[in-house]
Amino acid sequence: MEHTIVLIAKGTDTLDFLLKELKAYFEPYCRVIGYATHQHIPDLRHASHVFLTTKSPELYTIARQVVADEVPITVLNRVFELRKLKALMQIPPGTTVPVMNNSPVTAQEVIQNLLEANVDHLHYIPFHPGCTFDDPTLQYAVIMSIPDVPPPPHLELIDLGFRKIHIHDLIDIGRKVGIPVEWEREYLSAYIAEMSELSKLLGTSYAEVQKLNSQLQSTFQAVRDPVIACNQQGLITFINDVATQLFCPHEAAVVGQPYTVLAEHSFLAPFFEQEGQEDTLVTLANKQFIVSSQSIRRRQERLGFVCTLKDVTELQRLRTQLVQRGHTATYTFQDIKGKSEPIQHAIEVSKKMARNNQTILLLGENGTGKELFAHAIHQHSLRKNGPFVAINCASLPENLLESELFGYEDGAFTGARKGGKPGLFEQADGGTIFLDEIGDISPAIQVKLLRVLQEKQVIRVGGTGIIAVDCRVLAATNRDLENAVEQGHFREDLFYRLAVLPIEIPALRERISDLPLLIEDHLSSQGLRKTWSPEVMELLHSHDWRGNIRELKNVVDYATAVSEGPVITIEDLPKRLTQRLAQKSYENAASFRASDERDVDLLLCLYQYYITNKPVGRYQLANSPVLRSTGWTESALRNKLKQLEERGLVRSGTTRQGTTITADGIEVLRSLARI
Repeated sequence: MEHTIVLIAKGTDTLDFLLKELKAYFEPYCRVIGYATHQHIPDLRHASHVFLTTKSPELYTIARQVVADEVPITVLNRVFELRKLKALMQIPPGTTVPVMNNSPVTAQEVIQNLLEANVDHLHYIPFHPGCTFDDPTLQYAVIMSIPDVPPPPHLELIDLGFRKIHIHDLIDIGRKVGIPVEWEREYLSAYIAEMSELSKLLGTSYAEVQKLNSQLQSTFQAVRDPVIACNQQGLITFINDVATQLFCPHEAAVVGQPYTVLAEHSFLAPFFEQEGQEDTLVTLANKQFIVSSQSIRRRQERLGFVCTLKDVTELQRLRTQLVQRGHTATYTFQDIKGKSEPIQHAIEVSKKMARNNQTILLLGENGTGKELFAHAIHQHSLRKNGPFVAINCASLPENLLESELFGYEDGAFTGARKGGKPGLFEQADGGTIFLDEIGDISPAIQVKLLRVLQEKQVIRVGGTGIIAVDCRVLAATNRDLENAVEQGHFREDLFYRLAVLPIEIPALRERISDLPLLIEDHLSSQGLRKTWSPEVMELLHSHDWRGNIRELKNVVDYATAVSEGPVITIEDLPKRLTQRLAQKSYENAASFRASDERDVDLLLCLYQYYITNKPVGRYQLANSPVLRSTGWTESALRNKLKQLEERGLVRSGTTRQGTTITADGIEVLRSLARI
């Protein structure tokens, strides 16, 4: 995960409660961790944001000691669950009520929260460890879960529980760290339903309705779609500004009035009066909306409905433009052919990472299918309904690439389009941008790209205005970027921004068992049927395929074009292929001195595992009957395999992948007439 959110609290109970809230909103898009002040807090300089539970100077000092100077530290805005305030509202006005918490600062913060929630008819006094109950007239006390000071038994305790995190904090920080808009809307919709239910729970007095409406209005103006909530009697309990402008722009206040005061209310009637209404497409104010509603319930009691309208007119227009420009993903994971373990592993990893919202770096040689994976990842992601914009960074000169990526203003340079032009990052807003051959961009472009990844903002060429963009970045390269960083050709900070979720696409020689399937699939796409002779298939299996699948398709196209019979033979293959294999066979035979027949036995043993497409480790090799009979030990095998790997005859992978013979190793066995 790219971003880490840190929470620092005084007590473990508060920490556990708030940590659960933060994780529910930010994970799996961000890593969320928390610490209590009495715990050891490690170095957090790589954190993205730090939340404190109170305004205590002690917490701020602790946080600033463990995070970098540029890391923002915010005191959480916390609010009460409205259902727990009802007991306070029933206390006679003017009553003195002590508010108990673990310090003077936190007790005063609770009082301030109560006043801000308009529960201001009582006289609150802060109460914390060190205070005593000297006033015999006290009848009530406010506690936050378990009190830090045991109260007298005659007091009636009103437990407000732990204060929740204000939804503004979640949304504000969530947008900065890249929480998807889809998740934000889903979270807000659930919150709307909860607030509407509480409107009845808190009573029907005008003051309470106004208070709830005020909280809803301030919270949900972030919702871009019109939202209206009504109670069971058809009275409006909530309406956001977008809906107000659409239905009643000239009305001063509609909350508490019947929904029939709204313009065009007739089509809303089924959604506010009946359950189970299907989503309906309507036209309103020259725009098309999909109208849907959800019943608000408490147990078996229906409290009302929430109605939302999604504007599809603009969405359809943008999607039409994107299709015309080719800004759509074409392929899915089903289009990636292969049953071998390496390609299946890459697909499974890609599917998992697709559901995330972080930057993905696709690594692999030319022709391995990195762009195919980029299309499939977008199609499998939460942004699949957004645009997919792709560009090959190596195909354009620096000045043209800059204007394509970031756009330009009117008059930015000679020949610039009148009115300017949005860049690809702007066009990918709400979707995905795929930067192919990212390792070839210049240092100047690297700097600007780093800003986009860090700030999610672009500045057009020739402009000064900052444009916010919300797009996921997929990048691909065939270069060794870590080596480029060491040589100073690629920025280290940009590399780590890009390589948040790296995916290695296997070369064709690493999944050679997929060769028949790939050939058959390519022929089927052209409507051709050909048979390949055993000699040809053996030769193709021993080739190193430097051009990977792209080279394979070229060879298949050449062979099918020149072949006059139903069976493709050696004579139908390109000469460059057969000549290169013959030359390599000669060089391998000349360079390999098989003075020790045991080396040949080792290669033969690896070849047997190779043709069955099974990985093998040193322990398994050392215990194979053939090698055990010739005196091989696991220690001796380790040294010999290292020598053979240096000569390119074998390749060692991870523990799970084991060791396998290479195409050069196979050629050695063939040249010695052992296979």
